[in-house]
Amino acid sequence: MLKLKNERIINLLSFCLLVLVVVANSFFSIKQFKVIEQFNKIQASFPLFTDSFIIVFLTSIQLIAGITVVIIETLFVTFITNVMTNKKFKFRNFLTPIILANIFSILLNMSVISIARFDHLQDIQWLRWFPGSQILLAVFIYLYFSILDSATSMSSKIKLSIIIFSVTYGLTLIVQLLMTFVPFN
Repeated sequence: MLKLKNERIINLLSFCLLVLVVVANSFFSIKQFKVIEQFNKIQASFPLFTDSFIIVFLTSIQLIAGITVVIIETLFVTFITNVMTNKKFKFRNFLTPIILANIFSILLNMSVISIARFDHLQDIQWLRWFPGSQILLAVFIYLYFSILDSATSMSSKIKLSIIIFSVTYGLTLIVQLLMTFVPFN
């Protein structure tokens, strides 16, 4: 079994860092894509919401989505790892590497958007198809096993990473295809 010193503290700090990065990403997105200005154009004739309400609402949605993604990914990785390695890993064993993978994915997306100076949501349609998050997740799980668990064989680590990438990107691909080709009228 994997034993980390102060695992709870590391998981808590990772979670706090995730929340901080998601909030920063929220503010970055609101500023970069001029969400407030676009929302004010929509409600020009009948102002219903204040700017602060819009910021809090969008930030809350991103926080809920980010935490939900981390929980689902952690449950999936824990399950598939226990099945493949015949060990009894727990949810908390994978929380930190999955949170770090998501943090690096958010930072990568923010960097690409900032460097390319995208300022319209239509400019980043390709980002939905980009497998950066799934690649980072598979790499972080592989590195996690390589550093902390020498009992798992190299082929099992590689198979596990490939399965994690395939399933997570496959689900993303299916959702994107449905959103693109299935009309929701």
